[in-house]
Amino acid sequence: MFELCTDVSNLKELKQGDFSAYDAIYLGDFSCPEYPNNFSSHPALLEEGLQLVKSRGQKAYLRLYAVPSNHDLPWVAEVIDAALKLPFDALEVHNLGLLRVLREKGCKLPIHLGVFGNLYTHETAKVLKGYGVTRVYPNPELSLKEIAYIADNAPIEVLVPVHGKIPLVISETCFIMEHCDATKQPADGSCSYACTKDHWLKRGRNDGSQADWSLKDIGRMTLSGKDLCMVEYPENLLEMGFRVFYVQNKGEAPGYAGKVGAIYRAALERAAAGQEAADVAPALTALTDCSQEGLCNGYYFEGAGQRYFGRV
Repeated sequence: MFELCTDVSNLKELKQGDFSAYDAIYLGDFSCPEYPNNFSSHPALLEEGLQLVKSRGQKAYLRLYAVPSNHDLPWVAEVIDAALKLPFDALEVHNLGLLRVLREKGCKLPIHLGVFGNLYTHETAKVLKGYGVTRVYPNPELSLKEIAYIADNAPIEVLVPVHGKIPLVISETCFIMEHCDATKQPADGSCSYACTKDHWLKRGRNDGSQADWSLKDIGRMTLSGKDLCMVEYPENLLEMGFRVFYVQNKGEAPGYAGKVGAIYRAALERAAAGQEAADVAPALTALTDCSQEGLCNGYYFEGAGQRYFGRV
């Protein structure tokens, strides 16, 4: 069949959100260890989160911190040690150093390569397969044809994002804290969690033309302003052999993953059953309503990322 997955950063979001449309959940925010009660940096919360996901009949994957420095490795190792004692379905890494750590610790769990692993070629996928990687998230700059080539020429599963903002840049420092009013920040320099509010980087005439340009900053990671949208192409994706699909949820309002997931679940199930595609207009309207800056197809059709190509 197929797998539809999304991400959830902490226990509160996991308990309060509707994730019933998904087959699997990536637990944790890989971009910022200081995000409140982040699964990726709080080993004591892993078991409860895992049990909740499993109780819903879903697979549970744990995301490890994407850009650890040397001083981060001890606490990341604690997270890994805790995770290896639990029945996670896979661990996600973005860093080759952590991939080596998992190997040295005798990790028997499947390993997924995350988006900031920057995978561009099938040859890299083959190398990673030898280190226990079973699934890869190709670099967002690749077209569907390039992603399909990797899937066809490497013995590895490929994750294909179908909706949500595109991860573009990650840093070990927080862009928001560096540019916020210092008088409104905690005196001890600790995090004020300003990333829980929207922060946009915009340029252009603000008239909806191609001259407009926007990005969304969520602290240590910058995302596209527009939401990647592939709701008109489920048949094409399945025909190309893709079976693992992902909705990017990080930085979105409560309810986003539930609404988007339900739309894609219905579209993919119809396509998988060989049923005639339904009128996509209501789905596009609903998805547009969920996106402040509009929709795009990313780089999938060999464009620059900002445009949306509707089916003719």
